[in-house]
Parts: sequence; C-alpha cells; structure tokens
Amino acid sequence: MPSSGLFITLYNNETLNLYLDKGVYGVLREPILKKVGSRSRHYAALADFACEREGNHVFFFEERRVIYGGQIIGSKKHGSYYINGPYSPEGRSIKAPISWDESNRAKYKPTDKPGIFEVPTQNGLEKRCQPYLIRFHDKLGIKGKSIISDDLYSELSFYPYPLPSNSIRGMSYCTLTPGETDILIDLLKKDSEDFFKVPIDTIDFKEEPILFNPSLGISKLTEATSKLHFEASVLSNPDLLPPELRPNNAAICRKVPITPHKPFQEDRADICYFTDEPIKDGTIPNTVIEFEWKKADESKILKIVRYIKWLSKVIPNEYVNISFYFFAPSFKQNIKSYIPREYANQIKLIKFT
Repeated sequence: MPSSGLFITLYNNETLNLYLDKGVYGVLREPILKKVGSRSRHYAALADFACEREGNHVFFFEERRVIYGGQIIGSKKHGSYYINGPYSPEGRSIKAPISWDESNRAKYKPTDKPGIFEVPTQNGLEKRCQPYLIRFHDKLGIKGKSIISDDLYSELSFYPYPLPSNSIRGMSYCTLTPGETDILIDLLKKDSEDFFKVPIDTIDFKEEPILFNPSLGISKLTEATSKLHFEASVLSNPDLLPPELRPNNAAICRKVPITPHKPFQEDRADICYFTDEPIKDGTIPNTVIEFEWKKADESKILKIVRYIKWLSKVIPNEYVNISFYFFAPSFKQNIKSYIPREYANQIKLIKFT
C-alpha cells in the first residue's frame, strides 16, 4: 500500500514545537453545541483527516521550511483521527472527554467550558476548540528535520501540472499524493537540518483520546446532512461505498488538482486513489471519483471530460488506465449524452439509494 501524507501550514514556531514534541495536531474549529449547519465548514477539516490511515506521513510547513512530524497512528481500514471532547456530533453522541486542551497557552484565553478557548482573529477574539486530532510518531528517525521549501518545489517543477503541495494557497492543510510524499522523505533523509526545539508550552494529554470507529459515524449515506458531511463520512468509513468504489489498499487523497497551471482556481477531483501501480511516480491517481450529494446534472460529467481531455495530452499512453466514477443518488435523464463516445467506457455512473 503506497503512503500519502498530510501537509499542514503553521504560523508560529511555538505551536510547531509543541505538536512535534507531543505527536499531535488539532485543527481549530468553532464549537458545535447543537446541529451542524448546512453551510458550516465543520466537516471540511474532518474530510482531510478522514483520508489518513496508519503509517501515512505528517509534514509541517512553517517559515518557508518543510518539517517532518512522523507517521499517523490509528487504523489502516478507516479514518485515523481521534474524537476530542463533546463539541462535535461524534463527540457529543458518546460524551467524549477532553483529552487535549490548549486553553492555557499564552496566546489563547480560556473560557468557562473545558476545551473551548478564545483566539485572536481579524474579527477580535473568537471561541474555538479542537474537536478532532491526529496523532503521529516517528519510526524513520527524522522528526523535526527540515528542508527549505524551495528544495521541494524545485523537484515538483519537473512535473508539468500542479500538485496539492504547490497549490495550497489559502489553505491550512492538504493531503499529499504518494509521489510528493516520496520526494519529501527522500529530501529529508539526504539533506536536512534539525528544526525542533524544546517547546515553551507544557501541555500534555489528560487521558487517551478516542480513536474514530465506523460506529461513531452515519450508518447509511442518506443520513448525511451536507455534501461535506457525505464526503467526510465515506472517507472515514469506505464500507459506506459500493464495493467498486472502495479504496482497498490504495492511498487516499482529496481535492487533487487535475488541471494545467492557470491563473484562477484549478479543477480539483473530489476523491482520488493511488495504487501500487503508480502513474507518473504516484502523482497522477489511478482512480478518480466525483460525487453529488443530491441529484446530479451535467456539470460534473463535463468536469470529468475536461480531466480526461487534459490527461490524454499529458500522459497519452497511460490515461486510458485511469478509472473515473460519478457517484450520485440520481442523474439527469440525458446525462450520458454529455459523455463523448471515446470516453464512454472510461466514465462509470453509479447510483446510491
């Protein structure tokens, strides 16, 4: 099974050293005390965490340097993230304890609720918590080792298309393809320097956090309350998917750009699988899945067609080996008319009920 990675942007050295020392990362989110709103971005962070499996690699990006964290601790079969406190739907359902609490860090202001603290934002102080965590440890002996980011991007410049790590603009984190992960590991092993310092903060785990398991999520796809909830759910628990759409032993990434370089937002695939038969060193997926949470029109089909047309120019001998799926509860009646005849066998429409 190839390894992918998680690429996390941090904005200060104190936070980086704390996370490296304790082998943990928790994304800041607004506390969810009732239902998740249909427009909430709560599940956006979870969807990236849900791609991670035991053994995947964690990298931090700070001050123009890439720093190695370690390998994910968790499960190889489902999402390897931990429930931290009752401020998420999963945490509330099991009354999860607060196992990691940054309330007393100097840069934050604690509140009367454990695990909820105020952080400075452009709009003043706002309440935040860390409902989901990832944990990692280092088996390679390179924790805290770093390279300048130019070393990574110089290597990526040999690929004539954008990859997640060089299209992360405006994002706090992203999943990495196996190809990017291999490049980073190789660079860190060959030529790196120690970036880790003993952290100023003395936070530690209060108790062992609860690892996600499929019983904590939805039991059927129709229980999803939004597209992001749907995406996070199927990534966390692939058994919700029909057998032909499950990753099996593939590495999983989401929002992978499949597009030429261009000045505006790139087209990004919803879910991608990378197998042990890599395409372009594991930078091009073997399987691409686009999905709709509700009735699907032609827009996603046209997006998939753009993927194939572009890939046929970039990898003319290999693009035919990539499988494309469009997964939705129902399709517009004439949806197949938007698929060019030459791609008809490569694009599969799959319904869920």
